[in-house]
Amino acid sequence: MFSGSVRGGVIHAWAKINLHLRVLDKRDDGYHNIVSLMASIGLHDLLKLEDIRETGAAGRSAVITNRGGARGDITESIPAGQNLIEKASRAYFRAADMDAVALFGLEKNIPAGAGMGGGSADAAAALRLLNLRFRRLDDNEMMQTAGEIGADVPFCLYGGMAICRGTGDLVAPIESVLPHTVLIVNAGIHVNTAQAYRSLKRDGEMPCDPADLDEEMRAIERGIDEGDIGSIAHRLANDFEGPVFREYPVLREIKGEIGERGAVYSAMTGSGSSVIGLFESAEDARRAVEHFQQKGYFAETTGFVRGYGDPGGVS
Repeated sequence: MFSGSVRGGVIHAWAKINLHLRVLDKRDDGYHNIVSLMASIGLHDLLKLEDIRETGAAGRSAVITNRGGARGDITESIPAGQNLIEKASRAYFRAADMDAVALFGLEKNIPAGAGMGGGSADAAAALRLLNLRFRRLDDNEMMQTAGEIGADVPFCLYGGMAICRGTGDLVAPIESVLPHTVLIVNAGIHVNTAQAYRSLKRDGEMPCDPADLDEEMRAIERGIDEGDIGSIAHRLANDFEGPVFREYPVLREIKGEIGERGAVYSAMTGSGSSVIGLFESAEDARRAVEHFQQKGYFAETTGFVRGYGDPGGVS
């Protein structure tokens, strides 16, 4: 499942958005259980595996070269050893019992700290490229390795659309892909994810009844299968919006403005700070882009993608 075909050793690392995100109980390991409807969108980084060098007992690592892109400055700003591509490479080599250093070139276009999983998408792309090269890990081993790197990395291995549970490591793909135009607006605010989780105060019991939650997710999946986001918009939510909007009221304003401009659904994605809107009219979405760009925000439109199961998902 996670091998596929890549021509020229280059792969798209699709950004993800959360169309629905409920934060449940806090686990004994300090992480939180969630249930989320995640989706891949066309905004992407490009990752190329440029070389592999055997190191013997010298260690396992990766070197990332900045190949530009709209957000190439992000690549330069990440401290050595902290890039998730490096973490993914070390995790892969460890799981595959290899000693090597991977050389990657990264074209960066996904904003950082934006709730769109840019680092996770890059990490998943690195895992896929390495397994395409060496084919050392099976699907279960790939998922386990992905889960060790970050909560969104398992979903990013699949791409497309899925309901994710646990810490994000339990991924149930949905075959449907919504036809809507997706608007992304980012005001340049960086939300501290750890603080956002703490602000929810999920230290006690589940915030909702498990049976009600299961019914909610079944209804959401039916709406997705029917391509009718409007019919389930009242069920979709992001638990982070309450505390994050209190701290950054401008994000609430952006969400409201997106709705005023014709979106059938709008929400903050992840723990912030990007706000997304789904439009049936591409022209309405384009006018919304112009509006937010005039205010000095990052804004663009894209669409949903099927992820790595789609022949267009690799190049």
